Amino acid sequence: MEAPDEVIDRFLNPGEIFFGDSNYRVRTLLGSCVSIVLWHPTLYIGGMCHFLLPYPADIKLEKTYKYGIDAFQYFISEIKKKHTKPNQYSAKIFGGSNMFLGEEREIFRNDTTTLIGTKNTEFAKKILLENQIKVISEDTGGNQSRKIYFSIWDGEVWVEKH
Repeated sequence: MEAPDEVIDRFLNPGEIFFGDSNYRVRTLLGSCVSIVLWHPTLYIGGMCHFLLPYPADIKLEKTYKYGIDAFQYFISEIKKKHTKPNQYSAKIFGGSNMFLGEEREIFRNDTTTLIGTKNTEFAKKILLENQIKVISEDTGGNQSRKIYFSIWDGEVWVEKH
C-alpha cells in the first residue's frame, strides 16, 4: 500500500501506546525499553507500545502502559475491537539495550539481578509466543539507543542506532 496523502505522525514517550490505521506513522526513541510493533497485513492496521518494565514491582493502583503486561492487554483489547485475532498479526521487537551494563540493573521478584533490557526483550518474546503472534523481525540488545519509525500503511519499520 502506498503512503497516504497526509501522514499523521505520532511520537510515543516511555509508557505510551498507539493502535491505528494506515494514515499513521508512529515513532519512538528506545534504550532499555522495548517496543512491540503489531501489524495486520491485509487490513493495514497496527500499533506500537513503548514499555519500561515487564511487570510492576508491587500492587498497582492504576493501569499504565509503562509495563509490558498492561501494554499487551491494550493490544488485545484493540485486536478484539477490530474483530480480528492475535495470530492474524505479525510482530517486530525493538530496543532492550543494556546501555549502562554495570549500572542499569533491576531487582525482580525472585531476588535475582537481571539487566533491564534483557528482561524486557525476554518478556516481549514470551507474551507474543503465548498469544501465537509470529515475530518476523527484531533488533534488540546491544548497548545503543534506537530511533524507531513504523509506517502502518505498509508495516515497515526503520531503525536508526545511536
